[in-house]
Amino acid sequence: MFNLHQDQVSAPEELLETLQLLLGSRLLDGEVYTEYQLIQWLKQPDPGVFQKDSLGDALTLFRCHFLVMHCLYRLRLQWLAEQAGWLKIEPLSMQLLPWEASTSSDNQHVCESDNLARYYLDLGNLHTDRDTVEQLLRGIWQQTQTPAQRRDDLALLELTDPASEEDIRRQYRRLAMRHHPDRGGEVSHFQALLAAYQRLTL
Repeated sequence: MFNLHQDQVSAPEELLETLQLLLGSRLLDGEVYTEYQLIQWLKQPDPGVFQKDSLGDALTLFRCHFLVMHCLYRLRLQWLAEQAGWLKIEPLSMQLLPWEASTSSDNQHVCESDNLARYYLDLGNLHTDRDTVEQLLRGIWQQTQTPAQRRDDLALLELTDPASEEDIRRQYRRLAMRHHPDRGGEVSHFQALLAAYQRLTL
């Protein structure tokens, strides 16, 4: 069992392998699971990987989440190497999808270029301190857009809904070229365009 309450949490390879095996056994059925469902299952007496109060505060919640995601990304790499399937990893949808040889190179490319995968596969990030975790959580809430904020950001980019991510990207590039300070544009307007673009494409 992981003790997530210690000042310095440890993640011995044997425990990580156990967690990875448990997650793999659960996901092999091809059903869709949320991260929350997986964590709730892992907190049960059997398998008993996490303590009942693992989600009790910001730091233990982060550690629990990180360990699950770390092992899910390890599983993705393992199943990809074994051509066993493609593990879809999204907060509300973890699912083992069938292996398709035609998409294997695409999946490998996605895996290699996935910033989230790089983050979660680096065990050093497990040791993020409480202040940083709380800052991250505050940032996530601040970045969550309301429909009104989305409308305002789209208006700044001279767009309206429905606007795809590609539409937003294309329009941002066009406006950024036009309003870039090096081309005589105002710094504040250019920064506002950049901020709107970043919020819309998170």
